[in-house]
Formats: sequence, C-alpha cells, structure tokens
Amino acid sequence: MKELRRWLRSRWTWFLIAVMIILSVMSLSTPEGLSREGQAALALLAAVVVLFIAEPISLPGIIFFIAIYQVVMGLGDPTEVARSFMHDAVFFIMGALMIGAALTSQALGKRLILFLLDKIGRDTYKISFTIIGTCALMAGFIADHVVAAVMTPMVLSLVQTTREETDKETENLSKLLLLSVAYGASIGGLYAPSGGGRNVIMLGFLDQMYGQSIGYGQWIVYNLPITLILIPTAAFILGRVFKPEVSDLTEALIGMREELEERELTGEAWTTVAIFGLTVLLWIVAGRTLGLGIIALLGATLYMLFGIVDWEDYHSEVDWGVVLIYMGALGLGSLLERTDAADWIANSALLFVREGLGLEGLLPVAAGSSLLTTSMTNLMSAGGAASVIGPITLKLSQGVGVDPVFMALLTATSSAFGYMLLLATPPNAIVYSSGYLKATDFLRAGILMTAVSMGTLFLVAALWWNLLGLI
Repeated sequence: MKELRRWLRSRWTWFLIAVMIILSVMSLSTPEGLSREGQAALALLAAVVVLFIAEPISLPGIIFFIAIYQVVMGLGDPTEVARSFMHDAVFFIMGALMIGAALTSQALGKRLILFLLDKIGRDTYKISFTIIGTCALMAGFIADHVVAAVMTPMVLSLVQTTREETDKETENLSKLLLLSVAYGASIGGLYAPSGGGRNVIMLGFLDQMYGQSIGYGQWIVYNLPITLILIPTAAFILGRVFKPEVSDLTEALIGMREELEERELTGEAWTTVAIFGLTVLLWIVAGRTLGLGIIALLGATLYMLFGIVDWEDYHSEVDWGVVLIYMGALGLGSLLERTDAADWIANSALLFVREGLGLEGLLPVAAGSSLLTTSMTNLMSAGGAASVIGPITLKLSQGVGVDPVFMALLTATSSAFGYMLLLATPPNAIVYSSGYLKATDFLRAGILMTAVSMGTLFLVAALWWNLLGLI
C-alpha cells in the first residue's frame, strides 16, 4: 500500500497515465463523423483533464503541454497554435490582476471590506452569503469577470488581516470567501442578457435561425428566480464543504480599523480610486467597442503613469501563471472547435439520449442538452460551449415541439454553471490567482453546485416558465 501511495504521488506516474490515455484513444478506429485531427483533440482533452485534477506539476506547465502537443501532432503550425492562445479575454485577466495589485497597494480593499463588515456584522457565514448576493446581483448588469476583478482584492484583504490578527489557519476561510466571489459572479451572470457573452451569443442564434428575440426585461423575468434561489443555496453548500476556522471576524475588524487609522487617505489613494472608477465605467459603457481587455490594460497603464505602482510591483504581485492557464483554456477550446471535435461530442451525446437510450420528448432532450452544455462549459469556457452547442439545441426545439426561446434560455443558463474546473470561467481564474485555492477545490464544491443548479433550473422551468407560457 505504501508503494502504491508513493507511486501515485510521483509526477512521472501521472504523465505516464496521460500518455497512455492519448495512445489508447489514438489506437482506436476513428468514429464516424470525426476526423483524425478531432480524435487527437479528444485524446488531448482527456489527458489534460486528468493532469489538471492530479496536478503533478504546476498548472502553467500543463498549459505548455497543450501547445507542444498540438504542434507535435500536426494539429496546427506554431503560429496558428500561438494565435489560438490569445484573445481579448487574456488581456482582461492580465489587466484585472494588475489593477487588483494597484488597489491592494493603497489598502483600498481593506477600506471597502471594513465598510461592508460594519453594515452586515462579523459572522463568517453571513459575510459569505452577502458576498455571493452582492456579486450575483452586480454580475447581471456588469459582466461576471468584472465583478470578480472588483471583489477579489477586497476578500483577500479580509483573509490576510484575519490570519494576522487571530494567528489561526485560514485555509478553509479563504476558500469559502474566494469561491463565494467566483460562484456568486457565475450565478448572477445568467439572469440578464448583459451578464455574459454566452447570453448574447444565444440571442444572436435565436434571431438568426428563427427570427425571434427575448426582450431584456423578459429575460430577467424568466431567469431572476434561478439566481435568487441559488444565492442562499451556494452559501449553504460552500459553508458545508469549507467549514471556516474562524466563525466571528471581530478581531479582524478591529485589527483592520487600527491599521487604517494609521494610514490616512492620501492623494495617491484618491487617484487610485478615480482610475478604478474610470476603468469600471469604461467596462460598462464601452466594453463591447473597445474590448474589456484593452480597457483593463488602460487602467493598469494609468496606474504606472500616475506613479501608483511600477512594473516591479506588477511583476511581484501578479500571478502570471493564471494568465497562462486562461490562455491554455482558450487554446484548448479553439482546438476542439476547429477540429470539429466539439461538434462531434455534442451531436454524439444528444444522439445517445434520443436513439441510444430511446428517450423522446421534451424532458429527456432538455436534460441531455443542459448536461452537455454544462459539461462543455467546464471544458472549453461558457462562450465556446454556447457557440458550439447553441445551434444544435435550437434545432432540437423543432423535434420536441417547444418554443425555441425555451431552448435558448436553457442553453444560456446551463452555460453559466462552470463551477468544476478553473478553466471554465474568468471568475474562477481570477480567484485562483490568489494562491489560496487548488484545482481540486473547484471540484469539491463544484460537483454539488452543478447538481443543485441543474435541479433549480428544471424546477423553475417546470413551475415558473410553464406558468409564463414558455412551455
């Protein structure tokens, strides 16, 4: 038994397993409808999932493997592969992390969290609930990743002060509060069209394929109950999975107040606030024209121009590995899409539901579509999943005789349930950059959150959407 445990702890063991998975998949005959390149992409996907869960080396190193594999296997030339790793979303992650470092340098996160604690009290569970609710309600109108970028420095300030003042371990506390940010942002991004690019993608498909639309207010009426139910649900699940070591944060509050009393708000602090406010305003009003990433880089550059931080601060305070991880997510998603592997997975899964299991009717097809969308979201990001699966699920609406608006909402909502892998959403990547979370922490809470979220979606659909005449 000891030998087995030692063998499983070896980094070479897991890379050997990954290689064996790739060789096993590639040794199989290519399934009908899938190209050889698509089969190679699926082999990579399976190996990467195992490596991300086992984490035999740091996750950025696994990202290098994704790029190397594609070139070696002839799935793209070096320039094409490198291009697939870049996107405005990478600029956003990079800029958001740098902005967080600038805010932390002026203790603004501590000031904001102190204000929050004064309003809601010092109970840890109540604070987690408030963070989830605040992030969720904000994310409907401000993109979920913007909310995560704003809230994460605040939570980190609270965690760091708690650890200093109580002299206790805060491992579970930090995981509870940081995942409250990530999950709150995700469940809030589903209740309004402006909550995420996946929503806009589905609206575009609905108009393109059927000439139908969903009004902004109409979308909120349909989906707001899902978010309102999931806010306390997420607080309950996270509180049980990560039971905090400290249930009362009074000592942290006192310590934070004493520290801030010694640090008056200077001109630099007000300049920091002004630049941050300008950045958020531009995210809201010009995000679609300038790009959220370019605006984030503008904010990070302004902090250097005004002398708030210098490059050494960014170099030391930002976890650049997280930027690489998100680049890898984009690269893997692009590979699945351009080799048609994603299309093959989607069609095969839905065909299995209808012909393999012999299930017909709205409920089996809707459940299969929702499960497939959620799974693909965790593997290739919400926007990528909606782009690949959206046209397929909308076509299915004709076969089961349901309004295409129902399938559009079902698909968009299911693509918000990216709880299980840190690749799935920018909020996951942003909170992971704190250094307090492991890849497996997302799985521990994410499996429960996914199951409960899908159950909530179908409960609301059966009762509320049915009452509104959508089904």
